[in-house]
Order: sequence, then structure tokens, then C-alpha cells
Amino acid sequence: MDMESRYSTFSRLKIPHEIIYTDALVKWLMRVAETRPFLDEYLGTPQEVNLLRKAKIRAITYSNQIEGNHLGESEVTAVLKGKRVAGSKKDIKEVQNYHEALDYVEKLIEDSRTIRLADMCDLQHLVTKGLIEERQCGRVRTIPVSIVNAATGEKIQECPQPHELKDLLDDLWRWLDDTKDVNPFVQSFAFHFIAVSIHPFVDGNGRTVRLMQHLLLLLGGQGVARFVPSETAIMRGRDRYYFAIRQSRSLGQLHPILEYLAECFAVSAEEVVEEGRKLLRESAGKTPEARHRKILAYAQKQEEFSMQDVVGWLPDIPRRTLERDIAMLVKNRALKSKGELKARVYSLSKRQN
Repeated sequence: MDMESRYSTFSRLKIPHEIIYTDALVKWLMRVAETRPFLDEYLGTPQEVNLLRKAKIRAITYSNQIEGNHLGESEVTAVLKGKRVAGSKKDIKEVQNYHEALDYVEKLIEDSRTIRLADMCDLQHLVTKGLIEERQCGRVRTIPVSIVNAATGEKIQECPQPHELKDLLDDLWRWLDDTKDVNPFVQSFAFHFIAVSIHPFVDGNGRTVRLMQHLLLLLGGQGVARFVPSETAIMRGRDRYYFAIRQSRSLGQLHPILEYLAECFAVSAEEVVEEGRKLLRESAGKTPEARHRKILAYAQKQEEFSMQDVVGWLPDIPRRTLERDIAMLVKNRALKSKGELKARVYSLSKRQN
């Protein structure tokens, strides 16, 4: 069976679904791959929790901002801590809903089963509950809708009619099964576009589809997706996001949107890697072992030195911390001390010379 007949509703409504690896797409995928070793090594380190927390805050912030939410990262952080913020009830509810939906994605991963249409409906229900009519939450729409640029109000395209949705969603899940061996990034990005084109819900389509992209990446073994909120880059280039959607539809080709989403993921991943390296550099001098090495390196250049000298060498470290470090080095006989407490001086022990 050829692709046209296998996905007959896609073909009839001219929704592109054939994956072609262009040079630009491969370039961005390679840049994503180059970030993997660093992010994989980050797993299990003390900084992992910090990066994961930031990624979650940014995913919530910018996936909602793409749709017109006004809350920034600091306000989102405050909302999730139960604090009051200056924002509309709608914006605050969107943040709370998206946080719950991200947690639900993790539960779906733990289930280790094939993803169903019902799961996407559940995500849409979580994203939109308390914001739209209850009968439209978690259900495929029964009314016509359009894709609209949330920033400008510009209508991007008319969406398929309600009576076409069942066949389109059947095609989508058939396509998802047929592409299970495709690169997970490419599959999830293509799913993102096709699902947006179908626009199965009255509201919450963009957020639901971005959650599905995240879910498909995790199911595809791409755990680095937890560190990488590509919504950050999408929000910065929101006009390009909508342009890539229009371009793929007008050309009848997936490559414009695939290249754009791959670029967003690669750029976001590289930013996370740079942030992670910065955290590692900052933490490098904060472990006792690192501080001890610094103190001994300084001691090698001095005949004798006082506690005040050490404080001058390492001004960013609290005095009490340095006093404990010096005491430990003396105890371990790396340093030796002489004199009364207030006039005590230290020097490198002979075995360190």
C-alpha cells in the first residue's frame, strides 16, 4: 500500500507527512547529538536537580507565553511555590495546569505502554481545565476552529472540519506506529506539526502538542529532553514558528517545520550545556577538596601565613568555612601551625614540600 492510500485523509487534505532528511535538518540533529555527552554525564550529579528545575520552569513559562501568557520565569516560580503574583487568574491557572500536565507526562513514561489518543486528550484536559467549558476539555472538538498567531491575532489557516477529525486522527496514530523506528527527534517534530495541522481540540492545541513532543522524545529514549526546554527558543522566534508552519503547508513538505524545531532544540540544548558548564565552574571551588587544594597551592608560595592571609586569598568563601578547612589540613598534617590562637601562623608541612 502506497503512502497516499495508507494516509488517505492526510493526502486528501494536503497535510504533509513524509519525512525527508535535508542537509539543514541533519546539521541541527548533529548539533543536538554533540550536546548529549555533557548532558548524559550530568545525570546523577548534584547540579542535575538544579538544571531539571530550571528546565521545567522554562517549559511552563515559554510554552504558555507562546499562547499569550504574560508571566515570566520569576512569576512562574512564585506561582508553583504557592505565592501570590501580579497576574491574571487565567495566566496563573495556565501555569498551574501546565505544571500538572508535565507531571502527568512522567506518569505516562512510568507506565511503559503504547501511547493512545486518549492520552493526548488527557493532556489537553489538564492544560485547559478551568479555562474553557468542561465539555470541551479532553474531547475532540465538534466545532470549526482556526490556527491564530497569539501575538498578532492573525489567522494562519483554517483547520479541518469536525467531521474530518476521526479519520485524520486514525491516520495520525497509524503514522505514529509506522514511524516508530524513525529518529525520535524527527518523529516527535513531525508529529508536532501534523497534530497542530489537525487541531483536534477547541483550545490548548499548541500546549498539548508540545507536551506530546516532549513525551515522544522521552519514550524514544531521549532523556536529555528533560533538560532542554526548546519552548525557550520557539518563543524567541515565535513569528518564525508560525511562518514555518505556513511554509510546510504551502509547500506540502515537512522540512521547513522539521528544520525549525530541530534548530530550536539544538539552540536550547547548547544554552543548557553552557549553563551547566558555568554551574560546574562555580561549584568547582566550593567543595572542601577544591578549597584544600587552593589553600595548599597558596601555602607553597609562603614561608608562613595567617588566617587573615587565607581570608584575603579567598574572599568569596566565609571565614568560618576557611577556619574549618585550615583545621582539617592541620589535623591531616598537610599544614603545621604554631603560636597562640590570635597570633597563630601556618606553614606547609615538610612532606608537602
